[in-house]
Amino acid sequence: MKTWSFSRIAKPVVAASLVVGTVVAGAGTAFAGGPSPWGPGGSNPGGGPTLYVSRTPGGHGPEGQWQRGCGDASYSTIGAAVAAASSGSTIVVCPGTYDESVTVSTKSLKLVGQGATIAVPNSSGAPSEGVVFMGPATAGSSLSGFTITGAQAEGFYADGTSDLTITGNRIVGDDLVCQNSTAVGEGNDCGEGLHLDAVTNSDITSNYLTGNTGGILLTDGIPEGSTGQFAFGFYTPYAGPSSGNLIAGNAAADNIYDCGITMPSHNSDAVSAGGTPQPTEGGVFDNTVENNVSTGNGTIDGGGAGILVAAPFPGTGSYDNLIKNNLVEGNGLAGVTIHSHAPDQDVNGNQIIGNLVGTNATDGNPADGGPGDVDFGTVGTVGILVGSLTPVTGTVIAGNIIARNQTGVWTTSTVSGDFTHNLFFDNGVSISQGNAP
Repeated sequence: MKTWSFSRIAKPVVAASLVVGTVVAGAGTAFAGGPSPWGPGGSNPGGGPTLYVSRTPGGHGPEGQWQRGCGDASYSTIGAAVAAASSGSTIVVCPGTYDESVTVSTKSLKLVGQGATIAVPNSSGAPSEGVVFMGPATAGSSLSGFTITGAQAEGFYADGTSDLTITGNRIVGDDLVCQNSTAVGEGNDCGEGLHLDAVTNSDITSNYLTGNTGGILLTDGIPEGSTGQFAFGFYTPYAGPSSGNLIAGNAAADNIYDCGITMPSHNSDAVSAGGTPQPTEGGVFDNTVENNVSTGNGTIDGGGAGILVAAPFPGTGSYDNLIKNNLVEGNGLAGVTIHSHAPDQDVNGNQIIGNLVGTNATDGNPADGGPGDVDFGTVGTVGILVGSLTPVTGTVIAGNIIARNQTGVWTTSTVSGDFTHNLFFDNGVSISQGNAP
């Protein structure tokens, strides 16, 4: 064969493992047609009543009475329904555009979009998120079927909660306050389109993210007094581990200022002196990232990788994560990147298995505007990169297809593990180890 096409291999595999077209076209259309998704009476078999929100509510019945569908919805704003709902309720949001920011903090709710768009209004005060699940009382909440756009901060943000289901949403053009190279260059903590902060055991599936600063972000919160507070200029309401989460079947494309999927630790209590994990305090660990598409992200000034694992300062840890069966191509840094920048960190035990990795690190060296990774002095396009100043053990890079890079796999001399059974096509160098950190 005279030429080799990455897309020829990638497309059949992705078609088998992802239904990205369905995510993009179908998000926001659940329960279309107006009648109660739970049948007559609007009763949710999962427990709790169902409330309906419509831009043109019918108001058939006393205010606050649970109604049966969009035609007789009692609420014209999502916020009003959230305020009225009891914990365990389902809120169905009928077709239309809702100019509001929605926060859930004292109850567990299921928010179901029925062709609904949340268009977050701009304000002169602090940047607003689109939808927020804040605190442990929101455990078990869900968000599905919405388009969220225009937020100055995250399109979706969750902090200090667990067991969430975030599925089938379109998060488009959010986190606008960070969408300039100055903000990124100054190290601002850009929240991305969808941000889990100290969140555990949650499912983030089949969402489409584009035009945001970055795509999906998992962090462990910043406790008061942590190095992260001084690095980023603030601390978060809740801090603790982000672990046991499933990030699957999402498409993060053309979020040009940051990564497609990012897993950095910002909590300097996550790892003790000497590098021992403190999982009850913090850390980003035991998360599964599989069957996602991450393309065209972080292409401004080397802003981001397709999928990034990072520990930026002492005491942070992002370890034992599984990155499996994803498609990563055309991102500013390496398709899958692991960065560790200081002593007393933990990025051990991360596994990168069975991914389709095309040309990446296309703009990772802002010093000259060319490909590479400026943090580790890497020049040229790179498929997978693991760089650390201190020893990293238990890294697995296996069963990946890596194509059309100047270096397929690049690691510093500090990294050890299993780098076998990968397939390399049209790379200048397949594996480059032993580089100076």
